Amino acid sequence: MPKNEADQAMSEAERLWLQGEEQRAREAYRRARMLYRERNDGYGEAQALTQLGDLEARLGHLDSARQCYIEARELYTPAADQHEEAAVLARLGELAHRQHDTDAARQYYQAARELMAAISDVSGEAHVLKRLGHAEEEAGNQDVALDLYLRARALYRQAGDALGEAGALRKLAGVERRMGRPDHAHGSLQKAAELYREQGDRLGEARTLQALAALLKSNGDPAAVAAKTERAAQLYAELGHLRGEAEMLYELGLLEAAENPARARRHLEHAARLFRQEGLEDRRHRAQEAADALPR
Repeated sequence: MPKNEADQAMSEAERLWLQGEEQRAREAYRRARMLYRERNDGYGEAQALTQLGDLEARLGHLDSARQCYIEARELYTPAADQHEEAAVLARLGELAHRQHDTDAARQYYQAARELMAAISDVSGEAHVLKRLGHAEEEAGNQDVALDLYLRARALYRQAGDALGEAGALRKLAGVERRMGRPDHAHGSLQKAAELYREQGDRLGEARTLQALAALLKSNGDPAAVAAKTERAAQLYAELGHLRGEAEMLYELGLLEAAENPARARRHLEHAARLFRQEGLEDRRHRAQEAADALPR
C-alpha cells in the first residue's frame, strides 16, 4: 500500500534522526503530526507525538518531551490502545525519574504496570517494574528496589524473556552487593552471564563478566578475577568494542604486574593504544604510565 503524505513525513523524520539531523527530524515529526490530524488519524498523530517526545527526551528537552507524551496519551486513550498508553505512561515515569521526582515516577509506573497487567503483557509489566526498581534504587530505597527486581525477574521468566531476566538479574546483583550480600550478587551475575551466553548476547555477557570481576576483586579472589577479566576482554575485542576491551586489558595488566610483568606490560600498552583510538587521553596516559613502571 503506498504511503500517504503523513506516513512519508514520519519515515523522513526517522531517517533524519538516524542521520543525526535532529532539528530537521523534529520539524518532520511536527509536520507528520499535523498531517495525521488533518486526516483525523488519532493513532498516527499519537505515534508522531510519541516519537517526537523520544527525540526531545534524547536531546534533554524534558518539558517538551513530557508535553508530547501527555498529548499522545490523550489520543491513545479514546482509541482504547492500552499497550501504547502503557508505553507512554512508562516514558512519563522515566522523565519524572530523570528529574528526581520519585513520587511522580511511582504514579506513572504504577499506572503503566496496571495497564500491562490488564492486557496480559507479562514482559511489559516486568519491564515497568524493573524501571520502577531503578527509580527506587536511586532514591535510596534498596529494600523496595530489591523486591521490585525480584518481581520483574519472575515475570520475565514467566514470559520466557531470557534477555529481560538477565537484565533484571544484573540490576538485582547491584542492590544485593550494596546491601552486603556478595554471595547473592555473585549468583545473580553468574545466572545473568549464562542467560546472555545462551541467547548469543555477547555484549551483555561481557558487561556481566566485567561486573563479576569487580565483585570478585572486592572479595579477594585474584585468579577468578583474572579469568573473568580476560574473557570479558576477549568478548569486547570480538565485538570491536574498543573502550570495553581497553578497560579490561588495563585491569588485567594491573592484576598481572607482580606475577608476570612482561605480559602485564603488553596488556597495558595495548590498552593505552586502544584508549588513544577512543580519544581517552587521561586513560591512555594512566595505562602507559603503569606499563612504563614495570621492569623490562
